[in-house]
Amino acid sequence: MAKIRAIVNGVSYYTTTTAIKKMTSSDFTLQNTALFFVLDAMGKNAGYATTVKLYDGKMNRHSFDIQLSKV
Repeated sequence: MAKIRAIVNGVSYYTTTTAIKKMTSSDFTLQNTALFFVLDAMGKNAGYATTVKLYDGKMNRHSFDIQLSKV
């Protein structure tokens, strides 16, 4: 369980890798999915930043600018 600093669309908060893997880091399910994807892409690096675009059930596109870094 490593501590992670997450910045999602300009909002910064602290979470853990366990919370991201369990998809309980955020109240918004699409944001949890995006965080999980970025954490997986980050691997063993100290940090990673990317834009993730996901679609909801009504085919509305949601874009998340995510930066993750180990604390």
